[in-house]
Amino acid sequence: MTGIDGSGKSTLVRGLTEVLSSKGHEVVVVRPMHHDAQLLRMFAGARRLAPDDGAWAQQVEGFVGLHTCWVMAAKACEIVLPALERGAVVVSDRWVADHVTNQGWFGVTLDPAAAPLDRLPVPDVEIFVDVPADLAQRRIEARDPAGSIGSGPEFLTYFRERLLEWYDDRPHLRLDGSKSPQGVLAGALSTLNGRLSR
Repeated sequence: MTGIDGSGKSTLVRGLTEVLSSKGHEVVVVRPMHHDAQLLRMFAGARRLAPDDGAWAQQVEGFVGLHTCWVMAAKACEIVLPALERGAVVVSDRWVADHVTNQGWFGVTLDPAAAPLDRLPVPDVEIFVDVPADLAQRRIEARDPAGSIGSGPEFLTYFRERLLEWYDDRPHLRLDGSKSPQGVLAGALSTLNGRLSR
């Protein structure tokens, strides 16, 4: 599952988990980019060692981005691969496209063809939940007036444009996230049901 904040990814993950579980599938949800917030704050705090040095800030951000790549690899080994081996359906709330495009905003270039990203399992279906940045921003403000790391019109516009470029030549299912949650879920299930019955 991929898309900008406020696109409805997490709502779709919950809906898919509920429906697929009710049909007898074991569903394992993974959030590969969610990890120890305190540790991340500590890493980011290293900027204070040279607060006026842009190159140092870039090094710190690059380290945080690479660290997250290895967290994703660890979660793939600890959660994703064992689940797939026992025949479970794995639903990931974000994956490689999200991390690479997100880090680009901070000036960090991550190569999806380099380790460890190139070693991660390739999804059977990549679902891109697409919404305009202004709609995503309104949704974010409605749920959290203080905003979040992934909010703000400029960031959301940048993130969406990079995702559109990412999926320009990659196979994926693009869903209109401006539809109702039920409509988005129906769109996802129309593709997934055929694959899961094989």
